[in-house]
Amino acid sequence: MGRPDLTLLPIHEALQVLSQWVKPHIPAKLLHKHEKISDADLIGIAILQMLHKQPYFSRWWHFLTVNHFPDLPSETQARIRLKRLLPVIEHLSHEVQSLDFVAVDSEPLPVCTFKRAPRCKFRGARHGFSTAGPVFGFKLHAWCGLNGEIVAYNIRAANEHDYSVLCEMNRKWPAYGGPQQIGDKGYQSLTTITPPKVNARRPSPRWREEFGAARKCIESAFSVLVGAGLRWGQVKTMASLKLKVALHVLAHNLKYRDLIT
Repeated sequence: MGRPDLTLLPIHEALQVLSQWVKPHIPAKLLHKHEKISDADLIGIAILQMLHKQPYFSRWWHFLTVNHFPDLPSETQARIRLKRLLPVIEHLSHEVQSLDFVAVDSEPLPVCTFKRAPRCKFRGARHGFSTAGPVFGFKLHAWCGLNGEIVAYNIRAANEHDYSVLCEMNRKWPAYGGPQQIGDKGYQSLTTITPPKVNARRPSPRWREEFGAARKCIESAFSVLVGAGLRWGQVKTMASLKLKVALHVLAHNLKYRDLIT
């Protein structure tokens, strides 16, 4: 088993490793022999874009066409096929596993600057607030294992409260072994372990100092996603946003997967 650093391998070798790992997960009904490039290779190319921190798919596709793969299909066809493969990519991006603890938090996904919000026509985008200030768009709500792996996530409008989305995500809670959830003060409840409020009369009996250190795993994971370009570029549809997030989460979680057996 192996977890190679795909950014250090030549692109041809890295794509071969990813393609062999992805291929068994492609449903038979999506396989078409007449395609210039297989679905597994296409997903591998999209993952490599995230790993190499290339913000624009068009430039990444042009770079590969000119320097590595001259027989690639058109960029338009690649985009259409990737959206068709979205369920496969979302399935690969995270996996259900039994956990004792998870850290929960949210990260803003703005679709435009706050000043441009009145003219933005992105369907479903809403005004909301985060620790970084006002945001117009959506939020990425996630569960993170204590090792830094994102094990579950959801995308909701920016105006939805973090705890309300957590309650919705908790429908899958038994499948993950019923882990205890560590959150910030925005998740104050009887079900989530959170730090005590400043004006609390007595300290929280469940909160311990090590929980504060454990929460840094999800903050670090979000920092990696943002640094890799989670907020770069432009998206115009919900399908494009879901595809972008799924690819970023998948690229982030590859370090926890055995790609070579």
